[in-house]
Amino acid sequence: MSAFRIVHVSDTHLSPSHAYFAVNWSAFREAMSASPPDMLVHGGDLSFNGPAVEGDLAFAAAEMRRLDVPWAAIPGNHDIGEAPPFARLEQPINAARMQAWRRHVGPQWWQREIAGWHLIGLDTALMGSGLEEEREQRAFLEQSLAHRDGHPVMVFVHIPPFERTADEESPGTACIPKPVRGHFLEACATGGVQVIACGHRHVHRRLRHRGMDIVWAPTTAMVDVRSTLGPRRRAPRPGYLEWLLEDGRARYRLIEPQRMFVIDMTGWTQSNGGTTTTLPAWPGPADGMR
Repeated sequence: MSAFRIVHVSDTHLSPSHAYFAVNWSAFREAMSASPPDMLVHGGDLSFNGPAVEGDLAFAAAEMRRLDVPWAAIPGNHDIGEAPPFARLEQPINAARMQAWRRHVGPQWWQREIAGWHLIGLDTALMGSGLEEEREQRAFLEQSLAHRDGHPVMVFVHIPPFERTADEESPGTACIPKPVRGHFLEACATGGVQVIACGHRHVHRRLRHRGMDIVWAPTTAMVDVRSTLGPRRRAPRPGYLEWLLEDGRARYRLIEPQRMFVIDMTGWTQSNGGTTTTLPAWPGPADGMR
């Protein structure tokens, strides 16, 4: 039996009115057409500014459907907002934003049984939010891990658990908030999780924690060359991950297509509130991304 192939793409930041990253999405779409995966998981930030512009979410979801492959997605902070006590962009997650996500994309959390693996997708914007949905998602995770029937588990989250150490303090929503991080990591480490797949930071990384691989998917959109070049000694490039699930093992490779170009937004973000959501409109060509 051949390996089950999952493509993990993250941080695409799609929009019909702010099509800054359309060229790289076009390259990704071509790659999926040339070699369709068995499943595609979008790791969040499908949209450019979904919390403020529901049309961005609708557009991004339509682009996912156009790929014509089985797919699932989890929300990112640019799709559904952030946990209110830790919100950096003044876009707290709320009922209206959750409803918009469900209307255009699907559930905020989910599970799949595939190729002898238990796949789980979670909404990190709920973690530390204090909302009833946070309690519901926590109960879902605990029950899902308790009933995995011995299968290995791969968990998809948008925001990484931590940057370097599990007990570090993290500003804003750079990582899962520390008050709820410990419970999440304990549940994963004792519940058969082999891989935590995340994104959010727009750079590929991998580290080990309590027997689990924590793997960051890169972005297909913008990067921050200044902040990542120094510590990693390599300029970040856009791309995605391809996972192969086989015989209870998960292995991956980083794919950085030649026709994906480095779009460095450092100059803008450093002078305009640390976010690309303040960029002026830049519509795509007349036929959008088509």
